[in-house]
Amino acid sequence: MADHDGRKLTVREMINAHLFPVLALIATASSVSIALSLGPIAGESSRWNKCYNASLGWLERNIPNLPEAERPALAVNYCNGGLANKREE
Repeated sequence: MADHDGRKLTVREMINAHLFPVLALIATASSVSIALSLGPIAGESSRWNKCYNASLGWLERNIPNLPEAERPALAVNYCNGGLANKREE
């Protein structure tokens, strides 16, 4: 490989000439890979938020005498796959 003056480039000069484009390509591929891997996480969190809001609404409508502080805990328990526990009175 020759430069614009017609002299032959050393290995070090060839590496330096191509280093930035290669690193830019690797960084771009990494960024795209990370962005694609975040898609399922975003979908899961969206579904969880819908479940939480629906659970809070259901608890407010169907168990009105439930203390306000217990509703979020029960909604989180349900959306995380937990079962209803018997309340001790």
